[in-house]
Amino acid sequence: MIFQRIRLLTLLLAVLQTGWVLVDQLLLPTQIQAPIALGRFVSGVALLALLFWYQRPYDLRFALARLFLLLAILSAFQTWSNLLLLDAGHMSAVAGYQFFPFMIVTMLAIFPLTIVEVSVVTAVVILVELVTQISTQRVGMIDEINDLWLLLVLGVIAGWAAVNQLSMLLGLYRQATRDALTGLANRRQVMEQLEGDVEYARERGESISILLFDLDKFKGFNDNYGHAAGDIVLKQFAKILRKQARGKRDLAGRFGGEEFLTILPGADGAAACIAAEEVCNSCRQTRVRIPSGEVVGFTTSIGIATLEPGESSSELLRRADEALYLAKARGRDGYRLAGAEDVDSAATAAKSVAEREPALLVD
Repeated sequence: MIFQRIRLLTLLLAVLQTGWVLVDQLLLPTQIQAPIALGRFVSGVALLALLFWYQRPYDLRFALARLFLLLAILSAFQTWSNLLLLDAGHMSAVAGYQFFPFMIVTMLAIFPLTIVEVSVVTAVVILVELVTQISTQRVGMIDEINDLWLLLVLGVIAGWAAVNQLSMLLGLYRQATRDALTGLANRRQVMEQLEGDVEYARERGESISILLFDLDKFKGFNDNYGHAAGDIVLKQFAKILRKQARGKRDLAGRFGGEEFLTILPGADGAAACIAAEEVCNSCRQTRVRIPSGEVVGFTTSIGIATLEPGESSSELLRRADEALYLAKARGRDGYRLAGAEDVDSAATAAKSVAEREPALLVD
């Protein structure tokens, strides 16, 4: 959103910057029309360059760099024009130029920003205004103090609007991408992330593995103890997956019902098996108290698949599902790494699991 809004602003400001030369012809004295027009032309070209800077549009660091450059271009033109107007003695006689710093600060309300980001930008604009006052020997005068105070107040208001906008957007994003019960990513988010990570791994020749989980005998547990008890188990299992995640790149999500999926970018089969064993051990050691007062334990079966050359995300997921069936057919409470020997027996394993009577998930 920052990238898109900066592009819209730069296009609008580039047109206004150059088009305002016609207004300057009517308001400014002849001796400073040319240098200010030059400043408008240079800043207009800089704004157009920023408009056509497409590199990494969805990288937050680049988005903030674009915002900083936008404000820097406007601040540079403001300082240049103010110095020319003050030198010619026409600062107070020309409408609009003295309001540039206030316009820059209020623009912050357009963007979803954090408190720190807004504070830094506001501080920079106030510093530029203070340096301008010092260079023109007007610092400490009543009008100049009022300007600094007004900049600070506008910065607080714009910051409040920017932070609230960011909070609202993050709330909407969380609702759209998170499972309401467990707080993990929902199926839609997991699938989108998997497709992107698979494409990224394929382009760079990196490994990527996925773990597909199924809580053992969960249907029987729900039938006997109720969905409220089942929800407690699901929440506890989600905590285990979050705890076992390796850094920020791993993504754990609820795939549906009692099924979960974890994406492990950069992990080969061996690393994925280690992660699966850690989850299995954590489940075996965990006990939860359900509304009936009973303490229960739970286990999980895991299917593991590692990306093969030329494989799509859907094929990777299919192999993990086949491995999961094998893990369940061979006694549950364990994991299975998908391999060539597993493909032929996946259908037999699925049938075997389907024919088994669900048991209770009790300690």
